[in-house]
Amino acid sequence: MLAAMLRPLSIKEYLDGEEHAEIRHEYVAGQVYAMAGAKLRHNQIVGNLYGPLWQKTSGDDCQVLSSDMKVRVETVDAFYYPDIVLRCGDPLPGDSLYLEDPCLIIEVLSASTANIDRREKLHAYQALPALREYVLVDSDSRSIELYRRRPEGWWYELLGEGDSLRFQCVDLTLPLAEVYAGVDLPQGEATA
Repeated sequence: MLAAMLRPLSIKEYLDGEEHAEIRHEYVAGQVYAMAGAKLRHNQIVGNLYGPLWQKTSGDDCQVLSSDMKVRVETVDAFYYPDIVLRCGDPLPGDSLYLEDPCLIIEVLSASTANIDRREKLHAYQALPALREYVLVDSDSRSIELYRRRPEGWWYELLGEGDSLRFQCVDLTLPLAEVYAGVDLPQGEATA
């Protein structure tokens, strides 16, 4: 049996490499993990969420960004690529490579990412002081998990058919029918 020792990358090496990489990688404690491509329904859900968020924040002090913007979580020595991230406050320079202070993070779940999004990323993201909402959107059924920061701690809500997703980071409410509009869900789940 052959074993190879992997040398941890420094943050500088990681960031330099990402600028020239053909595929994206997430970084956790010196190790990098390639990001897989997404199915059509994943991209449709991202678009159905991104569009209204962009319209709501256009022209104010918030920026909504899609899956090519990294979020740094310094407390766990990680960089992640959320599907959608929203940041409010003073604008960042146009050449910024990552955010550290999002108020909203949305991940669209897939079979290959659901466990990481529900465990590793949930705990990491909750360490971000500015984060107010973490949203997990199922890409196989009409189901959304919402984690919201409150003074007494994190609050969890499970949304399903007939519910609406209400963001507090920005004043926006979307019925689940809009989140899943035009999305061909597996196992005969119809969309509006």
